[in-house]
Amino acid sequence: MIALISNVTIESLALRLKQETFTAPGFDTWRAELLNPASGVWRDEVKTVYVLLYGPALFPEGPNKGFVQELSGPLEVLDQAREAHKEKTFVVSTLDLPTPPSLPLVGKNFAARASAWWRERLEDMGVPLLDMAELAAEIGRERFYNAKTWYFGSLPFSQQGETLLAREILRIERAVKGERKKCLVLDLDGVLWGGVVGEDGVEGISLASAGMGAQYRDVQRVAKELVAQGALLAAASKNNPEDALLPFKKHPHMLLKKDDFVRFEVGWNPKPEGLRAIARGLNIGLDSLVFVDDNPVEREAVRAALPEVATPDFPEDTSKLPAFMAEVARTYFTALRVGNEDREKTAMYRAELRREEERGARLSLDDYLASLEMKLDLHRLRQGEIPRAAQLSQKTNQFNLTTQRYTEADLASLMEDKNARVWVAGLSDRFGDYGRVCLAAARITGTSAVIKNFLMSCRVMGRGVESAVLEGVERALAAENVTEIRGEYRETRKNGPVRDFWAKMGYRLERNEPDGETWVLRAPFVERNTNVETTTDNGKRRFKRGS
Repeated sequence: MIALISNVTIESLALRLKQETFTAPGFDTWRAELLNPASGVWRDEVKTVYVLLYGPALFPEGPNKGFVQELSGPLEVLDQAREAHKEKTFVVSTLDLPTPPSLPLVGKNFAARASAWWRERLEDMGVPLLDMAELAAEIGRERFYNAKTWYFGSLPFSQQGETLLAREILRIERAVKGERKKCLVLDLDGVLWGGVVGEDGVEGISLASAGMGAQYRDVQRVAKELVAQGALLAAASKNNPEDALLPFKKHPHMLLKKDDFVRFEVGWNPKPEGLRAIARGLNIGLDSLVFVDDNPVEREAVRAALPEVATPDFPEDTSKLPAFMAEVARTYFTALRVGNEDREKTAMYRAELRREEERGARLSLDDYLASLEMKLDLHRLRQGEIPRAAQLSQKTNQFNLTTQRYTEADLASLMEDKNARVWVAGLSDRFGDYGRVCLAAARITGTSAVIKNFLMSCRVMGRGVESAVLEGVERALAAENVTEIRGEYRETRKNGPVRDFWAKMGYRLERNEPDGETWVLRAPFVERNTNVETTTDNGKRRFKRGS
């Protein structure tokens, strides 16, 4: 459930969302609602609070040189509400303030300065933004707003403006819930360049810094930006592999490089087979893929065989290609925020390919695992790790014992709960750093504890990391005088690989009900054999060789 609060009338906008929404009653009551502890905004069902502010209503006489003082009050209200309700995610709109019509050609534009100041303060606070100004610019203010409904009923947005706002809110909700897709799969001919490289040659394809070839360069620019923000990029093309690589090697206007791609499925197999191979090679679900192809026959083949793959329509007018790719990026790959691990994701997956090559050269699994020289850093969750921890909980499906999802606000709230414990684990080996790959959450009651969630990135499954993490968690709980630990398991469509996890870890089945299982382990807690060197919060290190 979401809450919408505003300084104008927004009831009709709430109806367009077609989902359960709390709307603050009354006109311009948003400050009172945020400061009132009994407001419906704070009911438990509400997870995200949207504060939508109509800029001109904040400045009845227009913004002037005192705009900082005028905006400081609203900003303080927002900050107080966020501090008091860390369990909620706040999304705040930017301000769309039109330039006064009588502004001299030489003079200070206080409207523009006020809008920029407001945005900068929100960015400094780390608040997710709904870009009101950008939405208005998308279709023009005359179409985004409606003067008649504003003067008659304090409703500034037109029907088209409300439709855009509703679309944007739903897009942001997907980002808040971590529903971002993982991998963009691109055809090559007709998508990254015009023409067919196998027939036209490198010199004959359309790709340039200006003219018609620039539209394909702009497409590549969007894809390059997505890679920088943590999206994975793969290619699925019917082509001779040596021909497909020629533009990457020889064309002077290629922005994308071969190393920007984590998988390259080029050949003459059907596209659905190529997409299956990509998902299998990356160890992600087909529902994590977005497929872009200029051929309608190929798109329909994928839609029929792999309906879980997002396959958007392709524009007939190629001049619309950059705008189409930008919309694909916004629709499927918007993230709440981007961290260092997101930016380095392509390098992480390429390191994984090197690990697989190494594994093929080893005679035994134990020799291979020992050769990796894995190092695990297990510690209590820190403030700066909350975004990545939320990503892990929202995106991990296979090694996820309860599939309980956490937002950033949820984790911030757990960190302040004296009976809750949340750990994260980072892993590295001689090939590189995996980043933070594991999350565990427990609740302590006296000398008993329940592990409410235990999840791990599928990239490190089958390497003994889970044993090392669980042992570290058990030891941390034992240090707090816990003598009895229970672990929960709730079966889902995707977490079959961990169906027997608790049994393999030495836990005994205590309860098996339709809503899930509970397993129990009592002290003394055992030491497990793994090929992982472990560092925990107390600074102790030990290397345990698997047998």
